[in-house]
Amino acid sequence: MSSSVDSTESTPAAATPTQELRNKLSTFRFNEELTPSLRPSPRNHRRLVNLKCEEEEDSLPALGASDVSTTTPSRKRARSSPVEEIDEKPLESSSPKKRRTGSISPKKRKRTPGIAPTEKYAHLDGLSDHLGDDTDMLDVMFCGINPGQMSATIGHHFAHPTNHFWKCLYGSQLTDRLLNPREDGTLPKSYSLGLTNLVERPSAQAAELANTEFTAGVPALFQKIIQRRPRIVCFVGKGIWDSFIRATAPPVGPAVNSEDADIDTKFTMAVTTSVTSSSSAPDPKPPATATSTVKTRSKATVKRTVSRKAKAEPFVYDLQPYKVIHTAPDATVHETLFSVVVSTSGLVAGYQLPEKIKQFSALKKRVDELRRGTLDTSSMTVLPIPKALLN
Repeated sequence: MSSSVDSTESTPAAATPTQELRNKLSTFRFNEELTPSLRPSPRNHRRLVNLKCEEEEDSLPALGASDVSTTTPSRKRARSSPVEEIDEKPLESSSPKKRRTGSISPKKRKRTPGIAPTEKYAHLDGLSDHLGDDTDMLDVMFCGINPGQMSATIGHHFAHPTNHFWKCLYGSQLTDRLLNPREDGTLPKSYSLGLTNLVERPSAQAAELANTEFTAGVPALFQKIIQRRPRIVCFVGKGIWDSFIRATAPPVGPAVNSEDADIDTKFTMAVTTSVTSSSSAPDPKPPATATSTVKTRSKATVKRTVSRKAKAEPFVYDLQPYKVIHTAPDATVHETLFSVVVSTSGLVAGYQLPEKIKQFSALKKRVDELRRGTLDTSSMTVLPIPKALLN
């Protein structure tokens, strides 16, 4: 009886299906000692830190109530410090959108330069005009704004490498080859082209000049027109044309437009009006009689009227409806016309080189029409010549 019992106890119990499954799955259990260490990527670094801290918590022995108060703060610092360092520094694999909103500062806006003081460019000399030795020899007298910093440094017109002036001359066939800025002195004799500026003071940008400087240069330019008698005066830039025509066009008003008024008085009044309008003084208040009429119209109506007029009359870069008549007995050129092209500076991004060449080509066409006598100028407004310039 006892032998049967011993044989029964020594026989191992049969494994259950659940136990067999556990034994098979135990072979796939992760073993840290047998697995080589891998370098975690920055993207999963936070997840690995959290998992490691959880494993440490599970492996720590149970602590008494007296030990919890002393050990808990150190465990919290050990867990939180790696995570805080990751949160403070942006991850290298984060999207560009997150980097822009985080550490990258916005771009600084370019500021328009203010009016430059006289001493800022006092070390630079002005440019000499190239208008030829004789009268009636120029087909076109080009008038620029003022000598640029590069042009004043080397002593030649339109000398900046990004300026399109010389390329426009060649592209429009006003010259038979692409000239170097150092060849500007050959233009009058070889191509019947002249060069001058409205303002003599050099500057890096035209925005550094005051409005009064543009107006002050108008009488000297008018005198060059009377003395040289070019067929066309071409303004390289709309701003200098606006300054010129404000000062020379006959002012509106019955007293000034009368035939008995002195021409010198007209010219002086035009220059004075232009200088006053360019100053920063506030506009005078409208008279009392016109107040009721102004109040009846809303601001929205006034804005719509102004915008419609501006869109209806865009500026045309070509011949302008003005001329100067030369009455000298020995004059071969009896009329000087005025044309405007866009500034050839490389800073003018609204007009690229092909469009500028088109404007110079239109100028070349006008010169050919004047030479053939096929251009009708009868409807153009005659600009009065001051008596002081006729002597």
